[in-house]
Amino acid sequence: MKIARYKKAQRALSFYKNNFKFREPFQIIVDATFCQVALQFQIDINEQLPKYLQSELRLVTTQCIIMEAESLGPQIQGATQIVKKFLVHKCGHDKKPISGADCMLAMIKGNNYIIATQDRDLQDKLRSKPGQPIMYLHKRTPVLEQPSEASRKSSDKKIGKTVNFGEVDVNKLKAMKRSEGVEDTDAVPVKKKKFKKKQPNPLSCKKKKKKGAEGVGKGNDLSGVKDKLIAKKQRSRSRKKTPKHVKEHLLSLNKN
Repeated sequence: MKIARYKKAQRALSFYKNNFKFREPFQIIVDATFCQVALQFQIDINEQLPKYLQSELRLVTTQCIIMEAESLGPQIQGATQIVKKFLVHKCGHDKKPISGADCMLAMIKGNNYIIATQDRDLQDKLRSKPGQPIMYLHKRTPVLEQPSEASRKSSDKKIGKTVNFGEVDVNKLKAMKRSEGVEDTDAVPVKKKKFKKKQPNPLSCKKKKKKGAEGVGKGNDLSGVKDKLIAKKQRSRSRKKTPKHVKEHLLSLNKN
C-alpha cells in the first residue's frame, strides 16, 4: 500500500510540474489545523512529508496563520509551537491581519504553493483554483490530493491551444502555396505497390525422402514389408554346384 501511495503522489507532482511549472524545492504552506492533527497522531512533519513526496521541500507559514493560532488560546498551544518553527513568508498583512484561510488564498495568487490544511471549507475553495495542490492528513498518513477537475480542464485547454496553433500554421502555409502557384492540385495519386506472394525459403523446407524410407518414417505398418521379404526368399531357389569329377564320370557313362 505504501508503494501505491508514493506512486500516486509522484503522478500528481508530475502533473503539476508539466502543466503548472512547479519546481523543486516545493514550497508547502502549513496551517495550525494541519499541525494539530500531526500532533494528535504524533507525526513528525519535517521527516514524513519529504519522505512521502520523495522530493526536496520547504515548509513555510505566514504571520496571519501564527496570529490566528495564538488567538485560539491554550487548546492548540502545541500546534502553535510547531507552526512557529517554520519559515515565515511575508504575506503583506502586517498592518491588518486576516484569517489564516484568507491569507493562504491570497498567497497562492501568482505563486506555486502546496497548501497543507485540514480545513474542509478552505479545501473546497482551493479545488476551484486551477493548478492548486492540496495536502492533508488521513490519521497518520499524509495525502497529496489528486488534481481537481478545474486543474484538469485547465491543462486540457492548454493542450488544445497548442494543437489549434499548429492547424492555423498549416492552413496559412497552404494558402501561401496556392497564391504562389506552388501547390500541385492535379497531382496524380501514388499507386500502392502490390506485394506478390513470396515463395517459401528453400533452406527452411524439409528434404524429400525416398518412398521406402518415407513409408517407414511415417509410422506405416511394417507387416507388409516383412511379407514381401518372406515371399522373395521363397521364390529364390537354392542351386547346388555339381563337382567337376562327377560331371566327367557322368559324361563317360553316356559315351559307353
